[in-house]
Amino acid sequence: MIIPFGEIRSLIPPYIFNEFGQLTGHFVRHDEIICESGDGRIRIWLNQDAFNERDPERLICDYAERDLRGEM
Repeated sequence: MIIPFGEIRSLIPPYIFNEFGQLTGHFVRHDEIICESGDGRIRIWLNQDAFNERDPERLICDYAERDLRGEM
């Protein structure tokens, strides 16, 4: 399921996006990010193409949803 980036943006440390960009050379545009929730995980993809292709090199981060939301 796709969720709005704004719903979880405050839960992700901003340095994650800077480090991803520096390590991969991809420019992260917050208005293009795709967030996917499923199987107890939240995955943040660089853009729609990365999501459609399931390109692991353009997967910004992958968190356990419980950890990210601080649930027990």
